[in-house]
Amino acid sequence: MALAFGCGLTSGEVAAVRTGHLRRLGSGAIVVTVPGTQRLIVCRAAWEDVLVHAADRPGDAFVFRPGRAARHSKNLFSSWTACHTPTGGLPALSVRRLRSSWIVELLSARIDLAVVAAAAGMSASALARYHHFVPALDEPTAVALLRGRAL
Repeated sequence: MALAFGCGLTSGEVAAVRTGHLRRLGSGAIVVTVPGTQRLIVCRAAWEDVLVHAADRPGDAFVFRPGRAARHSKNLFSSWTACHTPTGGLPALSVRRLRSSWIVELLSARIDLAVVAAAAGMSASALARYHHFVPALDEPTAVALLRGRAL
């Protein structure tokens, strides 16, 4: 969950990340270097602790399901989610949903579209499909932004 909801990785990227791809900055932020991408991927603060434990593990094991030997298998995520079903009527976990939630959280925080798009590996126009999930600003915040004041 930390790699998809905390970092916005796709299922292929989650499968590829090894402990050696995690780096802790002096600020405490966790940066993930995904093989084959040039994106700046910084973990959301709420998920840093999970990835710090993975980064501190010796060796270069996979972060998701670290005991596996193969980079990807047909049922890598579905078999794990089948054993870890949410309670209380919540939907089943999926990397796609977690990544979408990450995007909506960033957009809701009013982070610049170009920054979100670059981190997600998408174009800014591709983010349009997520905007209807972003709550509207209250009037005082909208007024402050329109006047040119920072939040």
